[in-house]
Amino acid sequence: MIIEISVAVVAIAFAALVVFLIQTLRSVSDLLGQTNMVIRELQEQMNGISTEAVELLRHTNEVSVDVRNKLHSIDSVVDSVKNIGDAVQEVTSSVKQASTAVAGTIRNSVPKDPKTAGETAQHVLQTVPIVIELWQKWRERKKAESARPDETHRTAVSAAVPNR
Repeated sequence: MIIEISVAVVAIAFAALVVFLIQTLRSVSDLLGQTNMVIRELQEQMNGISTEAVELLRHTNEVSVDVRNKLHSIDSVVDSVKNIGDAVQEVTSSVKQASTAVAGTIRNSVPKDPKTAGETAQHVLQTVPIVIELWQKWRERKKAESARPDETHRTAVSAAVPNR
């Protein structure tokens, strides 16, 4: 009889153990189901985020290319402005040299003796047509430069600058 009672106790203990194991396995199964659902939601959100990130990178690349192209198109304008500045500086230098030369000629031709004031006036009057002729030639070159700014400008500036 002890054996029968022992077998009955072992059977009841085993049945209780199976019941607790079944409850534990159901809880683990529910937990795994919820975990799978959360992982799927995260994957969907990550797909959405990665799609948006790819779109943002593509848009950023397009903007970068657009900015780079616009900067390259501005390069020619900047070069042109630099060339114009160089040409203006050369013309200014030429005019300054010419005016210095004319002033020096006038100073040298003016006698220091007041008795020859009439002769000085005569020399000045002879110099005025030369200065007017130089001025007219300079204006003609400026008009030619404005007609063809690239080629004529460089030629006119080269011709206007005296050899040093």
